[in-house]
Amino acid sequence: MNEKKPSLGVKETKTEQPVSNGGTRPKNPSANILPTEGYVLEIDGKFKTEYATLEEATKAGLELKKKFPYIQVKIYDAKARTRAVVELLIPDKSAT
Repeated sequence: MNEKKPSLGVKETKTEQPVSNGGTRPKNPSANILPTEGYVLEIDGKFKTEYATLEEATKAGLELKKKFPYIQVKIYDAKARTRAVVELLIPDKSAT
């Protein structure tokens, strides 16, 4: 009954890094440090992705709201320390 059991070792597999397509990816801010410049998407109260311009942040925020309309999306202006809510404009059907 003293059989030697094989060890349960984890084999490490070498993964290749994805090739960059030449585009720059937005920087993700640290969770415990408030950003000091740029614009950051705040999703459900948590800072997620940092953008250089307000237009880029707004575009990304609207795309998220279209996919997930129930999440709360805000744009945090790091320089002014203000937040703006991203809302989808739904046309009023009763106005016809």
